[in-house]
Amino acid sequence: MKGGTENMLLTMELFQTDANALMKFVDNEVLEGEFSENYLILYNFAEDCYYHTNFIQPDLIKHLLPFYYKTIECAIRNKNSVALQIYCSFNSVIMNQKAIIHAIGDEQYQQIMEYYIEETIRYMEKGVHFLDWVGLFNTTVALNTHNISRLFEKIFNDSASVKYSFFRYLSVLLFVESDNLLIKSPNEQFWSNCIWSFDSWLSDDFFWNNSIVEVFNEEIDSVRIEALLKDIEPLLHNDFESEIVNLISDEVNKSLISGIFCNRKSDFLRKMNGKDVSDRYWNSY
Repeated sequence: MKGGTENMLLTMELFQTDANALMKFVDNEVLEGEFSENYLILYNFAEDCYYHTNFIQPDLIKHLLPFYYKTIECAIRNKNSVALQIYCSFNSVIMNQKAIIHAIGDEQYQQIMEYYIEETIRYMEKGVHFLDWVGLFNTTVALNTHNISRLFEKIFNDSASVKYSFFRYLSVLLFVESDNLLIKSPNEQFWSNCIWSFDSWLSDDFFWNNSIVEVFNEEIDSVRIEALLKDIEPLLHNDFESEIVNLISDEVNKSLISGIFCNRKSDFLRKMNGKDVSDRYWNSY
């Protein structure tokens, strides 16, 4: 993809971006080519879009969107360090809904939201450690109030593997680190603090608003936990001996009955609802 750029004029004021380098990228980069450090110009452009939102040039951002999509895939799937920088900065841009919708229109904005939702589900399907996708999940939810309901609809009606991945995420609310049998602990302390992670680079303004917190609080309760546990039981038997599966089930019930889950969920949501990133660690329960 490259066509249709020969008559594009730069009408947007740039402060962080080298205009010549940007237009060279626009004129010469093809979507079918390899991801390279040439894409770093997209980070600079995202900076301009984030810090100077009076005017985001519509034809320019629309042309660059497929390259941002490609970058996101490279960041999420390959953990490419350059791609991760660009992806996280782009998240900060689209967090500003008013500016981005004004530039690209509501229909294309909704396509971006759907893209993030599908990427989140696709990555959860892989069954990798939840630390590999928790930032994507939390960010996708934060970007738009309606995204959490769309995600839950897909998760609760998707495959057992997606439900299993989500249950591992929720297990951080059910158990303290030392009691969590569902997640193989990485070689770092306090890894469960990553439950509050967002994929952002230019700002620390990512959080879940009141409406998002309300949906999560209503949807993720003891009834939902028990239903998910039942749905993933065959997968638990694939990963653990029967005695361990029974122990996990007993510990889940204990967490629900004792109030541990309720307390940890409350702590989690309170801190997801705030902008103070220094407060995103667990109290003792």
